[in-house]
Amino acid sequence: MILNAKTIAVLGALGGQGGSVVNTFLEDGSFKVRGVTRSVNSPASKELQGRGVEMVPGNVKEPASLSQAFTGADIAFVVVNFWDPDIGTKEGKLTNEIFHEAKKAGVKHVIFSSLANVGKVSGGEITVPHFTLKAEAWEYLQTMGFDAVTAVEPAAYYSNWFSFFKPVEDDKGTLVWTWPGKEGNAFSQFDVNTGVGPSVLAAAKDPSKYNNSNILLEGEKISVEDVVSQISEKLGKPGRVHFEDPKKFATFFDGAHELAQMVKWFEDYGYYGPETETRKHGIGKEIGGLVSFQEWLDKDEYKKLL
Repeated sequence: MILNAKTIAVLGALGGQGGSVVNTFLEDGSFKVRGVTRSVNSPASKELQGRGVEMVPGNVKEPASLSQAFTGADIAFVVVNFWDPDIGTKEGKLTNEIFHEAKKAGVKHVIFSSLANVGKVSGGEITVPHFTLKAEAWEYLQTMGFDAVTAVEPAAYYSNWFSFFKPVEDDKGTLVWTWPGKEGNAFSQFDVNTGVGPSVLAAAKDPSKYNNSNILLEGEKISVEDVVSQISEKLGKPGRVHFEDPKKFATFFDGAHELAQMVKWFEDYGYYGPETETRKHGIGKEIGGLVSFQEWLDKDEYKKLL
């Protein structure tokens, strides 16, 4: 640790994105790392404390509870999980309140996990709140007068193929992935465990360079067919894709409509939508930490999800 090192407060320190940030910053060693979690006494929190992380209590569902976490921090990494059943469409309001808590506490640089503005780009034809609410919060953040603000935009998680789109085994022993879209559509994906931290670190080290910029975190553009082929080969089991009608898929479970709309967005606009002067694919790749789907499979992390 260097003398007078800056402090980064990491929301979701025990999650995928926050965990990637914590691990990267610890390995770098030039910042003080403060992890924020609801349970500072959990085994996972204790493990991070043992590695030198200051763990403090805080809950993104109660933004005022984050005051302690932000006080004395120079940088904040902010991520809010739309898929938490207590958050959902409250995400935008909660996120803006979190930004205000950071501002009140004197945080200088906010690095925010954002996504594309699906509603704006599609003219309202496609509705994907877990994208659009983040984009709207990012637009608001840019008006708040922080010294620097940066957005990192995670691609779809490779691990989603074992969670949101988990396969079922048919009576012939074949693994079947149901996909509410068309064949042959490759879209941006990445390894959350390695992909977020390096770009957050780059922004923290050079805030002026990445101020008001969106860093796109794409490991690989890959289709569901190629994903299933690689998984099948890795597991030594047959696999196939069942392409379901999106309207029918939307009725299968809570959140299925959102996922079907998301896939339509991928098909019509690509995962990230149109590039702009501040939203370019190359930035994240230049920074590093982004691996291919095969490289992720070869690390055997998927086994934790089986």
